[in-house]
Amino acid sequence: MQGTPDIAQLRHLLFGKDYDALLALKSQIENTEQYSASVASVITEALAKRESQDGTISTVLAPTIEHALTHAIKSNPKHIADVLYPVMGPAIRKSIQQALNEALAHFNQLLEQSLSLRSWKWRFDAWRTGQSYAQIALLRTLIYQVEQVFLIHRETGLLLHHIVSENVISKDPAIISGMFTAIQDFIQDSFAVEGDSNLDTLRLGELTVLIEHGPQAVLALVVRGCVPSELRTLLAETSETVHQQYAPILKTYQGQNADFIGIDPLLHDCLVKKHKIKEKRQPWLAYLLLITIACALSWWAYQYQQTQAQLAEEALQAKQAIIEQLQQQQTQQTALQASLQTLLDKQQQQTAQQTKQITDNANTIATLTKQIESTTHTFEKAKATITPDQPDIIALSKQIVALLQAAQQADNILQIMILGNADTSGTDDINQHIAQQRAENLRDALIKSGIPAFVLVAYGSNQPGIPATLQKNERSIHYRVSLY
Repeated sequence: MQGTPDIAQLRHLLFGKDYDALLALKSQIENTEQYSASVASVITEALAKRESQDGTISTVLAPTIEHALTHAIKSNPKHIADVLYPVMGPAIRKSIQQALNEALAHFNQLLEQSLSLRSWKWRFDAWRTGQSYAQIALLRTLIYQVEQVFLIHRETGLLLHHIVSENVISKDPAIISGMFTAIQDFIQDSFAVEGDSNLDTLRLGELTVLIEHGPQAVLALVVRGCVPSELRTLLAETSETVHQQYAPILKTYQGQNADFIGIDPLLHDCLVKKHKIKEKRQPWLAYLLLITIACALSWWAYQYQQTQAQLAEEALQAKQAIIEQLQQQQTQQTALQASLQTLLDKQQQQTAQQTKQITDNANTIATLTKQIESTTHTFEKAKATITPDQPDIIALSKQIVALLQAAQQADNILQIMILGNADTSGTDDINQHIAQQRAENLRDALIKSGIPAFVLVAYGSNQPGIPATLQKNERSIHYRVSLY
């Protein structure tokens, strides 16, 4: 409430230009269009700045974007498919081609391993040693493989994280990490070494353990086979990356390993392996397969010649059968034409019914629109109170519900403008405020009666942009119905 003119003048004297600025700011906040325009001018910079600070914009928007994509796919999957077609088509074709190449390579390898003397020797070794055939084949063709990766806290010697390659049996990793720390301490205590010297390599048969000591953590790789020089570089780079990404966690480590769950992808990059390149040999199996195919084709040609005579005789019988079928089809075609005529008549009846229904629906919309726009709601002087249980509000709600249903059947969007009016008994500011309050109170009452909020908009009729024909010098509310 702005108060009387004297109070308004006193406020101007006390606050000066700041009071006008506050009123302008209040008007901007209450006006949806002005407030949206002011927010729109800075929203891009605000989002970019917040994202650069802590990256929470992506986290907050991710569920909304996922929900929007899910809703868009469910609502119009064809449109999404058309948009993704230029990308998905080549990707699917490439995937299929790769799968076929891998299947052919696997089939060729399976044939060679199943029939070669080397494969039988490997099967004998697997039976003799009690290991699986796959393990024996891997050992015979492997140059090197990183089987396990250990990440150990340097100060306490506790195991932070451990990953193991497929088909590799790993015992208790915590005991193994403790063993590394114990061996390091034993060597430093037993031999005269410099203070900053560390154990970087252990070897046991075909196994080699490469160790990289960092400021807060120790990274160890268990390698089977000949260790190449690039593994030492990979180990050092991975250790540096771990210390960069997890430096605060490593410095404040108190025995909680849950903070290192997300380190799996980084450590998995260390599980590399290399197999022996098989020497190219003559494809005897392919030759044998081609000979088998040629023999099968010859047998098929012989069988084909034998069946030609029988097919000639059957063709004559089939010709006679076709003539009989044609006669039956002519009879069926006549019956089909009669059925199509009946179906056409039914379709015309349905079209006439749909046209009548559309006309009736349009008449219903016109009638309800006229009833709603002719409805008025009056108020006592300086009053704006409305309750949903008033008889005229209940009747108006039923009319709006009926109009909304008719508009939906006609694929139209309904919007009802509620225009509040006031007489000239008060000041312009008071009249404008109470007119707006009356429109908003009536809108709230209709919403409580079950009318969707998006259908109703409330305005004071003396606001800028409202036609003069809708401005009434009376304490009442009028309605304007619009269909889109």
